[in-house]
Amino acid sequence: MNSNFIIKDQDSYRPERIVKGYYVRGTPRAVNIRLPNGKFICFPRHSINSVYSKDLKILQEFIIDDWILRKLGLIL
Repeated sequence: MNSNFIIKDQDSYRPERIVKGYYVRGTPRAVNIRLPNGKFICFPRHSINSVYSKDLKILQEFIIDDWILRKLGLIL
């Protein structure tokens, strides 16, 4: 499932991608993100490699490791 809100960061040499979404809530171990298509996904906090705001109304770019995106079926 490739989409227009998950893109490869061309400036990065690490296996990670930019995921556009809205912060929903966080726990000490995970962050819930709502994607623009309405799907809610829980990502492990250690797989997010960017600083993000806890504002619920801002569309943000989260830098997330490829391994978790593959495991969740978001990329091939």
